[in-house]
Amino acid sequence: MILNIFFIVLAVLSLAFIIIIIARKLSRLKNINVNHLPDIQAQRQKDIILKNRLQRLVNESFDKVKDLAAPSKEKVNNIFKKYYQKLKDVEKELKIKGHQKLTSSVDKSRALDESIIEAKQLLNQEEYKQAEEALLDILSLDPHNVEVYKLLAEVYRCNKEYVQAKETLEYLLRLTHNEDPDVFHSLADIAKARGNLKQAEEDYLKSISLSEDNYLYFLSLAEVYQDLEENEKALEIAQRALILSSNNPKILDFLINISIIMQDKELAIQYLDKLKEVNPENNKIVDFSKSIDSLE
Repeated sequence: MILNIFFIVLAVLSLAFIIIIIARKLSRLKNINVNHLPDIQAQRQKDIILKNRLQRLVNESFDKVKDLAAPSKEKVNNIFKKYYQKLKDVEKELKIKGHQKLTSSVDKSRALDESIIEAKQLLNQEEYKQAEEALLDILSLDPHNVEVYKLLAEVYRCNKEYVQAKETLEYLLRLTHNEDPDVFHSLADIAKARGNLKQAEEDYLKSISLSEDNYLYFLSLAEVYQDLEENEKALEIAQRALILSSNNPKILDFLINISIIMQDKELAIQYLDKLKEVNPENNKIVDFSKSIDSLE
């Protein structure tokens, strides 16, 4: 009995001793900073470096994408423009070299004619910038080509670049010694488009003085006189145009209109009958008839 009690007390004391030892060990473990252990510290530092490096790569990539994306349209456009211009320069140089290598004058003339046809097509398609480039390419090979200068002036006029058009035509005047009626006619067109009717009148008169058989010059001048409200002159000049082109619907159209403005019913009927004869499908006939019927 006593022996059993002794063993029980001994077991309890032993258990208590073990618990105390374990508790002390645990308190020491709790105070240990694992961050100070060499292996763990090195591993964690490596992880931090890798993490930071990865973050930098991500940030750099993001910044690059951002740079490309934000003003990307402008940057990409500039890049394409730069390369496109280089290609155009190379193409232009090769074209010039190709023309220079043409042996005979016939070959050169044919090549220039083809280039002019191409430029005219671009002008008709309202591709003014490309037409200008094509014409300037031709002038680099043939700097005194009158037709090309006329086309270039027309490109500028159609694109409402009146200053460039006028400068081109004024150069043409020197080139043609002031003897080309088309140049004066084109200058008059530009003056008219800019609202300078008196200058247009002067230039149209110069074109007529150099070519008295071109009905377009007379009709253009008649239109200027109408704009200046000089109806008698407009009628007289348009009648001269009709003598040169007696069945021209555009001239008849003008003469009917100016006759109505001048309240000349008999004259308006005369020109309307002529229009019905030469162009019975003209859409303006009905309106002209109503306007003439309203005249006293």
